[in-house]
Amino acid sequence: MHVGSPCHDVERAIEEVLNLRSGADIGSLAAGVADLSRLFTREKQVPSRDYLTDEKLRNSYLAYFFPVNLAKVRAVLGELPRHQEGGPSSARAFRVLDLGSGPGPATVACLTWLHDQGRAPHGPVEVVLVDRAGPALAMARDVIAACRQGQVAVHTIRADLERRAWLRGLPSGPSGTYDLIVVGNCLNELYRTSRDACARRAKLLEVCLDLLHPEGSLIVIEPASRPESRALHRVRDRLLEGRICNVYSPCLRDQPCPALEREDDWCHEERPWTPPWAVEAIDARVGFIKDALKFSYLVLRRDGRTIVRRHPESYRVVSELRTLKGEQRAWLCNAAGRHEVGRLDRERSEENAAIDRWHRGAIVRVEEIVRKDVPAGVRSVGRIRAGTRVELLKASED
Repeated sequence: MHVGSPCHDVERAIEEVLNLRSGADIGSLAAGVADLSRLFTREKQVPSRDYLTDEKLRNSYLAYFFPVNLAKVRAVLGELPRHQEGGPSSARAFRVLDLGSGPGPATVACLTWLHDQGRAPHGPVEVVLVDRAGPALAMARDVIAACRQGQVAVHTIRADLERRAWLRGLPSGPSGTYDLIVVGNCLNELYRTSRDACARRAKLLEVCLDLLHPEGSLIVIEPASRPESRALHRVRDRLLEGRICNVYSPCLRDQPCPALEREDDWCHEERPWTPPWAVEAIDARVGFIKDALKFSYLVLRRDGRTIVRRHPESYRVVSELRTLKGEQRAWLCNAAGRHEVGRLDRERSEENAAIDRWHRGAIVRVEEIVRKDVPAGVRSVGRIRAGTRVELLKASED
């Protein structure tokens, strides 16, 4: 199937597919969103992607969760290197593989990202969507068609990711590899009854890494809840044990995840977002507030490239900046581990004023953190002094 290059009015495309010309259908869509929310949270035993075979739930997913998940993928894509093999100036087709695609939010996110980089409609693009729900794949084709105007090759494969048959359905492009592979919000739904779900999920990602172009990126996005996030951390560690890839982002380390050291820790993102009108209208009916994007993620590569150069003074902020009585605190993570750091208000200076702009997901540089000697296993707060130079290297919104 060949359809047009991506436009930026994805909201209009969704309205066109749903024939959503006014708020008349919001009540029905909101009821479906409430049902989906229960399936995604309290009733996690639901079979993978089976909900997308139900027309009511599929329409509600398109109206509400599609723009949310598209925005999450776009946020992660924004961290990738701008110029890579197969990029905007290349004559080789840029190939995208979307596993557990549903109606295609990750694919549309990739296409709009490529469009912003100047790739489409000037260079060839090929996308492959794999999902077990045939009706969801059909809806994906409709949405992609409504979003584009140039020439992009679209392939859909109806298959169960827990079985290897989907591999045989992949089109054999000139290179046989993919520049972007996205596994969006579905890894946690796979192998739930397996004795070792972590090993099976890691094996699936190993297969994806084998399909990756040498300078390509594998993006895995999961819900921000503690169980799903910690499960992703464990899969990450399993992959790194085999030394078959490196973490490009969000981690500034390739050692075991320190968030797994304590049961109450996990790592996730929370980024501000302005929702489209339909999402706001559904929120008003259901009682939700979708004013931020919350998710856990990994970007894996095989070329050793990382989002910033690894350095003992560089850290990822893995919590909100908390204002306490007389000080500011946040949790930082790098190769040395995960540590709580604080600056007393009386120690604020021009050199460390960048702390005031810290936020979850930011990458920062701290010249020195003063730590007290404490017994092993005891947590202490590292201190940033008035003379310590602090920089905000990369905001999460960059």
